[in-house]
Amino acid sequence: MRYLITILAVAVLVFPLTTNATEIGPGPVSGDWYSSGNPYNVNGEINVPVDSTLNIHEGVEVIFQGHYKLIVNGYLEAIGTESDSVLFTAADITEGWHGIRFSNAQDNSHLSYCIIQYGRARGPDPDWFGGGIHCENSSPTISHCTIRWNWAEYWNGGLSLGWDSSPILEHCLITQNSADSASGGVGVGYGANAKISYCTVSENTGGFYAGGGIALLEASATIEHCTVVGNTTDMLGGGIEIEYSSATITNCTISGNEAGMYGGGVDIWYSTVNMSNNTISGNTALWYGGGIACNSSAVTITNTVLWGDSAPFGPEIYFDYPNPTVTYCDVQGGWEGVGCIDADPIFAGPYNEDFHLRWHSPCIDAGDPNSPLDPDGTRSDMGAFYFNQAVLGIVEVYPHDEPIVIPPQGGDLTYDGGVLNLSRGELTVDIWACAFVPGLSQPHRLWRYNDITIPPGDSIVRADLSEHVPDFAPGGDYSFVTYIGDFGSSIIDSSCFYFSKEEPAQASSQIDNWRTLKGWFDDDFVSTGSGLPTHYALSQNYPNPFNATAAINYQLPVTSHVRLEIYNLLGRTVATLVDETQEAGYRSVSWDASEVSSGLYFYKLTAGDYTNTRRMMLVK
Repeated sequence: MRYLITILAVAVLVFPLTTNATEIGPGPVSGDWYSSGNPYNVNGEINVPVDSTLNIHEGVEVIFQGHYKLIVNGYLEAIGTESDSVLFTAADITEGWHGIRFSNAQDNSHLSYCIIQYGRARGPDPDWFGGGIHCENSSPTISHCTIRWNWAEYWNGGLSLGWDSSPILEHCLITQNSADSASGGVGVGYGANAKISYCTVSENTGGFYAGGGIALLEASATIEHCTVVGNTTDMLGGGIEIEYSSATITNCTISGNEAGMYGGGVDIWYSTVNMSNNTISGNTALWYGGGIACNSSAVTITNTVLWGDSAPFGPEIYFDYPNPTVTYCDVQGGWEGVGCIDADPIFAGPYNEDFHLRWHSPCIDAGDPNSPLDPDGTRSDMGAFYFNQAVLGIVEVYPHDEPIVIPPQGGDLTYDGGVLNLSRGELTVDIWACAFVPGLSQPHRLWRYNDITIPPGDSIVRADLSEHVPDFAPGGDYSFVTYIGDFGSSIIDSSCFYFSKEEPAQASSQIDNWRTLKGWFDDDFVSTGSGLPTHYALSQNYPNPFNATAAINYQLPVTSHVRLEIYNLLGRTVATLVDETQEAGYRSVSWDASEVSSGLYFYKLTAGDYTNTRRMMLVK
């Protein structure tokens, strides 16, 4: 016991107990709060008076001891850092505190790298708006903040941006907030004009009325480069609700949201809305408009992908009256409009909400020719993410089955791969792959091929590549990533797919016995030193089954006259895709089957003295 007391005494001398706190309020506050004064215990309503400034520095912890507000009439500068945030929270998370409330505040307050949590907005109007932050005739800039676990008795669980305010919200995470009535995440209303950019609005609940993620009511907003995912509401607008407002929504991903009635992704009522270059996918409405529900005459939708949404009436788009203007969009099930298509957009990883386009996507260079060019200088692509063609080369890997779950005893991954040379000259690259393994801080390198040469405009395409994931690989979520470039020096491009592994009886963070069962240049795919194939081959189309568009890859060892034809079950030719002489190399051809019916088809390649036929399944 004597030794234990001595050890404890030394520990107290070396690591003194920090029981001191800074007691704040009630009343006016200003000046500087530093982390050396932590924690700052707020014991009543506090306010920043007009013409005063409160500076809260990185690492400060502000803990409200009751249901009190921080009212800002002057300036609030709460500036944390990426590694050392400013924390606003409640001592009693059930009772909560009453949030930061900007009321007729002077312009140019800033919140940066703050965590705002357990705000509870309740009481008479307007105290029931904005669980975490409320703005009234105020225009703060809120950036790189996490706003979570807040609640409002009426509207705007996370943030309430309203009443003639012009706030800026950027690079923020707004997650798991709720409101009993509407707008679980962000509400913009009553004359406000908000700019919301590069934010993630996820898993918020909009209550019995509307706006799971974002809601606009009698306001205007620009929403750009945002991810609105996994939000819910009982009635209208699982992702975004827009009523009697004007909005511009660009380069946003709206996915996995749910509404109990209208507009799983977006619901629009009597508003002026311009939507361009968005991806709307995987949303659900229990009645109308899985992707978008529209009841307005001034809605324009362009360069947008609507794919994989669901509702009994209007899975992708439902309108009451009149029709929205939909042009140059990829709409599953089709939509009448200039430039509209109905073709699988070929997302990089839809099961993991990776909506980047792969190089065979029909959405590439298919947007409105009058739209601004993509950053790579090419015609606008459809969707939230453009496909960058301003690179020397592109690598793609396509898993055969998704989602992929490897059992505890281990199992195989099967995928197709390709490398495309986009340069004007020969491209010589290394190709290698890594697995990102749960529990490992660094990726685990699997294999590498050095100095593979691809002629200009040509490609290497491989089918049925496979890897074996060992039994004692740990359980969790994995990424399989393939790279091209100069190994150890530079990366030109990368591509990945995702899978999960069930927990084995005995796990190890090391997977050194991961085995490549069939590599890029193994078995019947053998490369010469120049990167050209040594023999003819025809690969299985991808994807298979497919909806409307499929890619067919083949290889030629020498210059040959090539004929590639599609046949139906009766043996009748329904399409001739190639009938010309082609130089040696790796080829890829796309078949658009939108004009034929679902069913089994055959594709036949004849090149030189080589003939091969494979089956493909079209499912619409």
